[in-house]
Amino acid sequence: MIDTDDTSRRPALIAATPSAERVAEWIRTLALLAGVLGVLIALLTLELVVRL
Repeated sequence: MIDTDDTSRRPALIAATPSAERVAEWIRTLALLAGVLGVLIALLTLELVVRL
């Protein structure tokens, strides 16, 4: 059985590359933050349009 956590035998660049699961977590987090930012911008835009 190959130990996937053993980075001592892997080249440095491959050892530093994050796993697909970790990248998926980052993408989900960024998507959530982008959604929240989009809602805030939409609310601000709506507020400015209503004041005109």
